[in-house]
This record gives sequence, C-alpha cells and structure tokens, in this order.
Amino acid sequence: AVFRYVHGGLGTNWRLTEMQSVLGRIVLQELPGWLIERRRNASMLAARLGTMEALRVPEPRLGFAHSYYKFYAYVRPECLASDWSRDRIAAEISSRGVPCGSGACPEIYLEAAFDGTGWRPAKRLPVARELGETSLMFQVHPGLGTVQMDHTADVVSDVLRQATGRLAAAA
Repeated sequence: AVFRYVHGGLGTNWRLTEMQSVLGRIVLQELPGWLIERRRNASMLAARLGTMEALRVPEPRLGFAHSYYKFYAYVRPECLASDWSRDRIAAEISSRGVPCGSGACPEIYLEAAFDGTGWRPAKRLPVARELGETSLMFQVHPGLGTVQMDHTADVVSDVLRQATGRLAAAA
C-alpha cells in the first residue's frame, strides 16, 4: 500500500510498435465515455469522503475537469488516534477488500535514478513530502459502478471511525 522508490535509472515509454499505435488510436475513441464514468465514480466518492473530518478531498476548480485515473484523498493526521497512521488506514481498507494505496510519487527526486544528477533539491520539498505521507488512492475506473463506489465509501467511513476513535459516530 505504501509507495516504494524502485527506479535506479532514467528511462522513457517511447517504444510503441506500429500495431500498438494503431490499436491505441482505435481505443482512444472510447476515452470520452470512460472519462464520464470515472468522473461519476469520483464524484460519488468526493460526496461521501468529503464529509469526513479526517480526510481532505481536493476537487477541481470551477471551469476545470479532472480525468481521475485514480481518486485521491488526504489524511489529516491531527484527527487520528495516536495508534493510527495513513499506512495503517490504507492497510485496513485493503484488508477489507477495497483497493487502497498511497498513490502517486510526489517526491520523485528520491528515486535512485536521480543520484548524482544534480536534479534533486538540496532538501526535501515540504508540501511534496506532506502529500506523499498523507495520500490515499482509490480506484474509480469505468469497470466500477455505484455499488462498488458505495462499498468503498462505506469501508473508508468505517475504518476512519475506528482511526479517529469515533466508533459510535454515524457515517
């Protein structure tokens, strides 16, 4: 569930064959529909998770649209009981059958690939570090529907009630 730095070298993804390129162009026709479904799923999670005091759920500003490859929420550590952490929350959610991870790599400069390049900041960037230490990532892909989104929100709500010491509180 927790992000691991694994890259020892820099590379690219510039290696599509002609056949892969043709298939990709055909499949791209599906993208608008997939985005609608991802945004619907993300909207459902945002509506439920955004009401939880222990989470911060960012949403796009007016006039902007997010593609939601994944859905992110950020733990507010100050709301947690002393024996709970983002990592424990992610593990508990995952143990209940809801895929949950730490998500993206906000401090990519920590990868070994940046050793000796001069591209790493002199000290860790505090906002990037905070994002990396508090993020929770959930699936919202088009294969998921309202039942799965409701289940995800129910599990997250239950785990956060435990993590905040509010077992008797309602979702």
